[in-house]
Amino acid sequence: MQTTHVLEVAVFKVKPEYVSEIPSLRAGMRATLKDFPGLIEFSGYCPAGLGVFADIVKWSSHEHANAAAKAIESGDARFLPYMSAI
Repeated sequence: MQTTHVLEVAVFKVKPEYVSEIPSLRAGMRATLKDFPGLIEFSGYCPAGLGVFADIVKWSSHEHANAAAKAIESGDARFLPYMSAI
């Protein structure tokens, strides 16, 4: 049996005034994403310093990943605190 999943990688720069808030903002993002079907894992990283961050999200399918992306793109209020920091 082959198991497949979709790996979403987002690399982004955070506004300087929000850098110290990233841990709590990520906690909120993680809690919000748990409401979306198909979420397997959410991990956040600070790979390059200087306000550059990366989030890696594992989804069970492309459709599930797209549903979350569409919610973010449409301005879903649950994502506004996180998106305001970027």
